[in-house]
Amino acid sequence: MILFPFYPIWGWAFAVVTNKNITTFINFLWVPIVLYYLITKSNKLPKYLLFLIIFTAFHLTSAYFNGIIRSDSEILYYILFDANVVACALLFIIENTEFDERFIKIMNRNIFLVVMISLVVSLIQVKFPSFFISPAITEGEENIAFLEDTRILSIYSWLNINSIGITFPILISLMISVFELKDKKFPLIIFSGIIVSFLTKARYVMISTIIAFSQLFMSSKLSIRNKIIYISFFLVSILAIDALAENYGFSIQQVIDQRILEKDDDMASANARITSYYVFLQKFPENPWFGVGPETRADVVELLGGQAPLIHIGYLSYLYFYGIAGFLILLISIFYLLKRAFMIGKKYLFWGSFYGLVAFCIANTTFVYFNFSEMGIILAVIYLKYFEDKSETDSSEIDAEPGLLQVNSN
Repeated sequence: MILFPFYPIWGWAFAVVTNKNITTFINFLWVPIVLYYLITKSNKLPKYLLFLIIFTAFHLTSAYFNGIIRSDSEILYYILFDANVVACALLFIIENTEFDERFIKIMNRNIFLVVMISLVVSLIQVKFPSFFISPAITEGEENIAFLEDTRILSIYSWLNINSIGITFPILISLMISVFELKDKKFPLIIFSGIIVSFLTKARYVMISTIIAFSQLFMSSKLSIRNKIIYISFFLVSILAIDALAENYGFSIQQVIDQRILEKDDDMASANARITSYYVFLQKFPENPWFGVGPETRADVVELLGGQAPLIHIGYLSYLYFYGIAGFLILLISIFYLLKRAFMIGKKYLFWGSFYGLVAFCIANTTFVYFNFSEMGIILAVIYLKYFEDKSETDSSEIDAEPGLLQVNSN
């Protein structure tokens, strides 16, 4: 578990050695571990995980009865490789594992190292776009438009094409909560967050990273003076990076104009979401309570007019898939997870998990990727579990400045 932040690197190494995706190995690995925990431990099942398990059961049932699992022989394969099942298994293992201070300090250093690797690989990919990119991405016909737009995926293509937009902002959010302005690592975290997110040229990645940064200005542990210092440092960092990028022929302002404001491309992305909204209003009333199952039907794809293979707004897409009943279960799970992260933030002034999870929720307003088995989600929950364990064992609160999570950079 301590090496989990290097998951993208392990994904690359596993693919080189076996020519297979590492998720295949992970999907089989969790089975004996979960069985071991069930047999040997007095298991904990927090509310968010309970509702996620219920949602996963609903999801699998819906897939079966709506013909998405097309034969009985596919059931076991579908379950083993389903992202919801894997998420429930990994989160169950985490919730029944104890993480001590030494583990978390090593985890801090490992995540920081991964953030630095992400920065270096992203910068190399500006010059050599195919560097360290998974063949699963470069060979997929559905990714042609994405690749032609030269969006940078850093090290995360070995997981999923969407991983950089979920996991990387959460890594930045966690590190901002760990390190402070006086720490030597802090400027590198800020620079990495700005540079990597803008190099992706993906709107949701940039917005998610901005949400991660926002904890700098919202934290109650900071004085007005320190907040002004943080804001000034942040703005100076953007200006310095913009000037440096211009020297290398990369315009951050152009990325903002084209990818966020859509000034020069006939609002194609916004139009796709508007179309998704109207298609949803037309098709959702046909199956409002239990949905159509986790697959976009041909009639909806046709109505979308080829702009996207699914309703391109996460919450509406899941309402279409699972109906009010299934979607409500998922929302309850998300609510309890956010509540837990908020309470940890309020008590220990560790807001990294909360802002990272908020970024994940907001990202799904612009695309569809409710994948709770993403590396960033798993890491956010590990930190929550650590603090919750501390809450149960310590009668006194953790000193938030510098705090148990603070790593000595000397």
